[in-house]
Amino acid sequence: MSKLRTVIKLHVQGKSKLFISSYLHLSRNTVKKYIRQFVSLKLTFKELDALDDIRLDELFFKTAEEELTPRLKALYSFFPYAEKELKKTGVTRQLLWSEYKLQSGWARKIPVL
Repeated sequence: MSKLRTVIKLHVQGKSKLFISSYLHLSRNTVKKYIRQFVSLKLTFKELDALDDIRLDELFFKTAEEELTPRLKALYSFFPYAEKELKKTGVTRQLLWSEYKLQSGWARKIPVL
């Protein structure tokens, strides 16, 4: 958490993202992400600095589960099955993809001519 607070503090002081990333040994993308989140929160640095580490963690580090759509959750739940099936002889990724499409409702209805 101290690096996060330091990133925001240096940003508020007007330091560049490149300076912050090299000073704290963080990637520039991480610095950009923290600054982008800080700006979107619309908090002042004093308000942010007053927060404890748990609350700060909740604001900046959402878990991946909260961000997943139901469609992605269904796909991720299919992976263990697919991994197990791929170890079998004759099972291909194309076959598993077809299976997944049928289960998830992706199959398009093809008109009969």
